[in-house]
Amino acid sequence: MTDETVRDGRSLRWEQHRRTRRRELLRSARIAISVQGETVSMDGLAEATGTSKTVFYRYFHDRRGLQQAMGDWAMEVIRRSLDEAGRPDGTPQEALEAMIAAFVALGVRSPAVYRFCDSVVTADDGGGAFLDDVVDLLCARMGLSGATERMWASGAVGFVRSCTLNWLGGDRSADADSTEQFTTRLATWLWASRKDEE
Repeated sequence: MTDETVRDGRSLRWEQHRRTRRRELLRSARIAISVQGETVSMDGLAEATGTSKTVFYRYFHDRRGLQQAMGDWAMEVIRRSLDEAGRPDGTPQEALEAMIAAFVALGVRSPAVYRFCDSVVTADDGGGAFLDDVVDLLCARMGLSGATERMWASGAVGFVRSCTLNWLGGDRSADADSTEQFTTRLATWLWASRKDEE
């Protein structure tokens, strides 16, 4: 075994350790944000997760980096939902419903984590890439192409995002929509607007 082989093996193990530790930190941060809210400080996150702020900065550079990593996690959750709806016998309407259900499920699971991730989407420094990825996936799953159809998909994603934030922060009284009612309502509205385009 050469020195280079040993070094490569160590590098591989170290990289694997870093990926595992990063996932653990993200999972711990999601739990802490769920409990303490989306405005929790980096000091608060470090204390809640039993680590130091320095460790978070090492893995995510700053709060924005952590938000971006959480947004990437949310994107993967949405991608899996769209993949499930994107099976060969799936319809465009099922793909739309899956996208809505994924957004709503993320919000219901933890409104604070949803809002924490959303803050990166609304940032002025290119945070919209997350929504662009969702739009791309939705277009692919619904078979949409061309500028007008992409514009509709972009509007649909923005509509769902905004409505979900409003619903999460709104009146949760007995006459408020259940999760299923809310998801169905959005899907019905958007599907009706899609049919108007055809």
